[in-house]
Parts: sequence; C-alpha cells; structure tokens
Amino acid sequence: MTTEPSPRRARVGEPAADPLTSLPPPLLDAILTRLDLPDAVRTSALSRAWRRRWEALPYLCLSFVDNPGTAPLAVDRVLARYPGRISNFSFHVDEHSFGRVDDWLVALCDRGVKSINLRCASPFILHSSLFLWAQLTHLKLCHCGLPPLPVGFTGFPMLKDLKLSFVEFLENGESQLEAILVGSPLLETLNLHFVDIRGNDPYSNVWVIRGANLRSLTINSDFEYDWQVKELPYLDEADIDVGNYVSPINFRGFLASFAQIRKLSLSLCACYASSTGDGLLETLPFTFDNLKSLTLWTRFYEMRSIVLTFCVLRNTPNLEELEITTYGDGDAPETNAEFLNTQWTDAFCANLQAVKMKNIGWLQNEMYFIELVLSKAAVLRTMHLSLGCRRSKSNEDALCELMTYRRASTHARVFFDGKKKF
Repeated sequence: MTTEPSPRRARVGEPAADPLTSLPPPLLDAILTRLDLPDAVRTSALSRAWRRRWEALPYLCLSFVDNPGTAPLAVDRVLARYPGRISNFSFHVDEHSFGRVDDWLVALCDRGVKSINLRCASPFILHSSLFLWAQLTHLKLCHCGLPPLPVGFTGFPMLKDLKLSFVEFLENGESQLEAILVGSPLLETLNLHFVDIRGNDPYSNVWVIRGANLRSLTINSDFEYDWQVKELPYLDEADIDVGNYVSPINFRGFLASFAQIRKLSLSLCACYASSTGDGLLETLPFTFDNLKSLTLWTRFYEMRSIVLTFCVLRNTPNLEELEITTYGDGDAPETNAEFLNTQWTDAFCANLQAVKMKNIGWLQNEMYFIELVLSKAAVLRTMHLSLGCRRSKSNEDALCELMTYRRASTHARVFFDGKKKF
C-alpha cells in the first residue's frame, strides 16, 4: 500500500517556499527601506528572488555620517547600481573622500533627495548644485564652505530644518543667508552654530533672520555680529549665545525680538557686555508674557551679570521652569541679601514651580539667590542644586545654612546632586 505525500509537506529535493516572497511588494519595500544600507544589500543572499531586490526599492537612505573613513568607492558603487530615488544622503567627509563629494552632489540632483547631512573633517567649498535641490526638507552642514548662490536661485521651497555648524560663507554671506531664509517659506527650525564669512571683519556684518513659519531658532557665535531678528510671528523657542565682545547693537531691542516665545535659553555671560555703554541694564520695555521655561547662563560674581539676570527674571510673570548655570571664577562683588531683595518684584516667580541651579560653588551671592527664591516662590515644587568644581565652603556648612532658609511653599523640596536632602 502506497501513501501519497501530504500536500502540506514539501517533496524531497524540492526547495522550501520562501515565506518572504509571499508578502505583498509594498510590505517588502517597507521592510527594506527601514534597514541600514549594508543590511539591505545583504538581503541579496536570502534567495534568488532577493538577489537584486534592494535595487528596485522606490527610495533608498544612503547614510554614512556616523562612519568616518568609509571608502568613497562604497558610495560610487551604490550610485552606479541603484537607479531610484535617494531620500537621505549623509556622509562623514575626510581627506580620502572630499574629492568625490562634488561629483556625488551633481549625481544626486535628480534623485529626489529630501535630507542632506554632510560632516567634514576639514573645511572646503561645496558644489553649487547643492542649491538646485528643490525637494530638500532637511539640510545639515558641518565644517564646510558654501559657494555663491547660482543665478536665478529661488530658494528651498520645501525646507523645514536648516542647521549650519562651523560653516563659512564667502563675500556677502549675510545677504546669501537672508536669501536662503526668504526662499524657504516652510522653514521651522534654524540652527546657526559659529557661522562666519571668510576673510571679513566680523563686526562689519549685519545678519538678518527672517522666517514666516520659523518655530525654533538657535544662534551661537564667538563674534558679536549685528544680529537683527525680524518677522518671526510663530517663533516658540530660542537658544541664544552671541559674542564675548562689547557690541553696538541695541540689546534691549534684540531681546524684544523674542518677547512672544514660550521657551528661552540665554547666555548672559556674553550678552551683558553689550550694555556697557549705557551702564547697568536694569529695565526692559516689554515682558515675556508667554515664557514658561527659561535657561540662563550667568555669573554670580559679576555685578553687571547679576543685575541683568534679575532684569530678565522680573519680566517673566508666567515663568514655571527656571534653570541657571553659573560659570567662571572670580571674587564675588560686595552685595548682600538686602540688595538682591530690592531686585525682586511680586511678578517675579509668581508661577515658578521648578528650579535647577548647576555648577554652583556655594558663593555667598548664590546662597542669597537660593534663599530669595525659596522665601518668595509660593508655588515652588522642586529645587535641584548641582555643584561645580569650585567651592567657597564645605558641603556640610552650605547644607546647614540652606536648612535655615524660610520657604514660601510648603510643597517645596530641595535636591542636592540628585539626592533629596530636605
């Protein structure tokens, strides 16, 4: 009696069915596009049906930015074998690959690239084809130079995120940046980290920041350029650290540009120098009515910085979260708790719930400030204190002093270097 083979079992010598090939093509594409490029290429070894499957993807992510030293040949081979769209091109450019970058940028112009991230080991000027990518939504450049804008440049109509770090512009770079911003109506995030103009006197440049749709702005610069922030109706958060030099800019007007935002990070260690022409900056002609979260970098041993710190705080009537990082060494100016108390207003910290102070050294001025906040902030919930390297007194003496401070809020709890103390 013979037995027919079960229809559920493969015949001897017959290759097992590939369960992956039975998946709908859109699902297969979704799987492959979520893989890193090397893993996507390795799927060629799964079966004959998968041998060149990655080359038929609707789009590909070509990312080597976290792999310095990647051979340029790897990019050349992918561009030669893959005919489709490349959604993301990211690369860490070193001395072995910078000679190929211009060719790659030209080759990628018609590939529908939406995101570019180039991190260069040494500065060099990129190819102008970079400005022809109309579908670009994210552009991140680090340690490179930008060429002049091509004739007829109309902008990046789809760009949402622009981050420039240690990027050099050529002559009239400030006008070039403004043209890029004006031509990017959908831009939401702008990060300018130590941008410069090659060969120019930094104090002669006027940088105008515009953005009808801009939500987040970061400006970090060693030089005190004349920054003019205009037409940012939807700006919600900003991180500002500009210059260590005395500047002719109107600091009050500069701060007024951010009056509507909800979250602000501001370095006063640099900005306070701009007020030297007018003496101490003690008042502002506006208030940060929408500000909920404020991060300040300041010095409690500089009288000008202390006064400016209070000047900003007095104009934040709805502040809920405050973080202060102090840094620098020096002798504390002659001040006292009474002086700091005169800087207080009823509006200051009326809604303050959380305070963080970092890099403190138990300077007496810092202790006065901590005491003032604890005694005045009626809805305070938490205060976190984190020490720096410098200390003017022992931890034991400082903590004993802190325990004597009156608290306006019965719910206030103080944490020292991450541990609840009292």
